[in-house]
Amino acid sequence: MPKRACCYLCLVLCCVSFHLETVSAEETKQKPAIDQKTNAQIYEAMLYELGAFPVNKLRSKYRDPRHPGRVAFTGPWRIDLQGWLYPEVVRTKGYLNEAEKKRYGIPKAPLSYQRYLSFIDIETYQQTKDPLLYNVIQFTFEELRDRKVKSEQPGDILKVYHPSEEWDFYFQLLLKNEQLSGPEVASLYRQHQVPLLLRCVTPPETGQDEYITFLEDISSDELLEACYRLDAYSQLYQLDKQKYCSDYKQFLIKNHFQPSEWADRCRMNQTLLEIGDQDCVRAIKQSLLNDPSTEVRISIFDYLREHGIVDEYLDTLQLLAEGKGKECSVDGRFVNRPGLAVGETEFSLALKGQLNWAGQQKNLSKAAQEKIQNSLHTLRTGKPAPRIRPEGRENASEGKKPPQEI
Repeated sequence: MPKRACCYLCLVLCCVSFHLETVSAEETKQKPAIDQKTNAQIYEAMLYELGAFPVNKLRSKYRDPRHPGRVAFTGPWRIDLQGWLYPEVVRTKGYLNEAEKKRYGIPKAPLSYQRYLSFIDIETYQQTKDPLLYNVIQFTFEELRDRKVKSEQPGDILKVYHPSEEWDFYFQLLLKNEQLSGPEVASLYRQHQVPLLLRCVTPPETGQDEYITFLEDISSDELLEACYRLDAYSQLYQLDKQKYCSDYKQFLIKNHFQPSEWADRCRMNQTLLEIGDQDCVRAIKQSLLNDPSTEVRISIFDYLREHGIVDEYLDTLQLLAEGKGKECSVDGRFVNRPGLAVGETEFSLALKGQLNWAGQQKNLSKAAQEKIQNSLHTLRTGKPAPRIRPEGRENASEGKKPPQEI
């Protein structure tokens, strides 16, 4: 082949190669947009199938002109999520007229359990953070709960389980709603190794030796979070308090600050209060001074009042009145905050109530009365109570004063 022809051929091949690379690059750039559009259409179709409805298709009187994609505010709870009405709201509220319901086939019939499961793709959501997919997953869980759709086999929901802060609660709720037996929980846990299952353990029955061994294994597994071991220990303790009390008490004392949920810490403190020896009393005092949740501390107050316990904890109440405990707060998800005066907190109000109650109890020693009086004075004024004379008497003109309510 002539030299000039070879050069020409090489030039043509280079041009063709460059063109193909350019086309490939353009296709690569366009592909995510195409996929994104396709995914949006798929997720919207799922939302319609679930019975959700887009806010922007509602009649204008229901839309919030200040916030596109949101329904005009009608109460304390939002009935829309990222531009879509919840399916239950669409079914039960009058946001759609009869013509609209007929057009969109509303109300939707319940789907099969397996169809609902096919909508739950938590792993993909965690990778993409797609808001439409978030709605699909959230609405699916709410439909499974609200419509009480039954699984075909025990623990079917675990087929789509993937750990997540957003939806672990729903997995746990749906598993509990299945009312699994203890042996079923043990079998499913061995199969799936999903710790959430351990929140579903039940009291062992006569003859369930293998299940009791399972609970013993779980209770002693230090690799598990304390909340899961707590459920197993609790069942064993109720089965045979004498046999399991010592190990359970040591577990509670060592771990009563560990669970992230305050309700679990309340349960642990409740058992410590019931056991009631000096080791447990010391642990309870630590909770009163250091637990970050107001609910936990108030639950202790409730127990002390219910059982008429005063003297053992007056020193701790006095420390709390002097501000020597760590700060605590109310879980805003569940509790409506009362109107508070300047400088007051939910816990300071509860502490005042506890001290006022303690001061009303009969047969208090003089030392106990004095501690209560001093604590109330500190809470009222923000300053320590005046010192008592060495002989233990107030000024003669004032005489003795009983504890005062504030």
